[in-house]
Amino acid sequence: MSSSRFDPSVDPAARRAAGGLKWNHYDPDVLPAWVAETDFAPLPEIVDAIQGLTDTGLFGYTGREDRLVEACVGWMKRRHDWTVDPTLVLVLTDVMQGVEAAVTAFSEPGDGVIVTTPVYFPFFKVSPSARRRQVEWPLSRGDGGWEFHVDELESILDSDPGIRVILLSHPHNPTGRIMDTETMDAVVAVAAAHEVMIVSDEIHSDLVYPGIDHRSLLTAAGARDRVVVSTSAAKTFAISGLRASVLVCGSRDVKHRLTAAHPRMLLGHVNCVGSRATSAAWESGDEWTDGLLAHLGAMRSRLIDRIGSEAPLVRFHPPDATYLAWLDLGACDLGDAPADRLVEVARVAVGEGSMFGNGGDKHIRLNFATSAEMLDEILDRLIPHLQG
Repeated sequence: MSSSRFDPSVDPAARRAAGGLKWNHYDPDVLPAWVAETDFAPLPEIVDAIQGLTDTGLFGYTGREDRLVEACVGWMKRRHDWTVDPTLVLVLTDVMQGVEAAVTAFSEPGDGVIVTTPVYFPFFKVSPSARRRQVEWPLSRGDGGWEFHVDELESILDSDPGIRVILLSHPHNPTGRIMDTETMDAVVAVAAAHEVMIVSDEIHSDLVYPGIDHRSLLTAAGARDRVVVSTSAAKTFAISGLRASVLVCGSRDVKHRLTAAHPRMLLGHVNCVGSRATSAAWESGDEWTDGLLAHLGAMRSRLIDRIGSEAPLVRFHPPDATYLAWLDLGACDLGDAPADRLVEVARVAVGEGSMFGNGGDKHIRLNFATSAEMLDEILDRLIPHLQG
């Protein structure tokens, strides 16, 4: 039995040699803090699962998905105190596949789909590709961080009866904000009153910091017939390339509407490697994930301390969840495209805020899921340029 001990060390040369996108998209002298992927060694049980499959020499159709569904149910119960009905789980290949399948199942061409800007930029592709109308429910920034104002959501729905879906990132990417239970219940109640469905992308839900409570939107009052959740193990275990996800429904009627809109042949089937790897992650990854969270918490604190003391012009609300920092550089004299400028002058790649839509101008998204040594080098390069 392999050890599940979390190892925070990072070998940049090995990362580049592996050929992954994060470490090879930019020139070798550029440090990557852009794409949402961790830098850590994998959970050993994932490697064992893939090696075991390789040893069989059998790479045909996966066939049964029972183990992956059971692993999902167990993980959600242990980690999130969320009881998932295994008969209401659909196994897919990608969280965004689940998002688009749900959006198109619960709306028609020309209907409105709400997004919460600034938001994960692939959301902006959903409505155009599905011939829906994109409608914005902007987050607002207060002294305590980014906020969801339910009264504004209600006003939007009152003024546009053609809206059929609310698309949420929960925890929110890029701000890292989590809705509290009262807000979740209120959002679901407003959606129900306007006969609108909610599609909740919860891929970052494992990555929540101490003292902060995250609950799946499907646990909110009245959510059973109103919410579907798309999620995976990809962000926690850095296995996005293995292509496995789940779409969780709250009722048989919701699942029937999804499957009636999308015959199984169109949705496809998870690949055998992704299925085994994800099953292993959700079955064996508790201790490893605890180590990951402890390390991410330390990196979050390190980032807060250094930005606060060395770059006071940066406006920053620490994330409730995720390993992503959403930094307002409007006072730092870096122009309208600060990420492009920082690649040039600091040789650090971060996410350009404007990609995340309204509210993202002059912001960057910085990934701090790396070693302490690497994070310090990233900040050593960035901080001299985060001045007025």
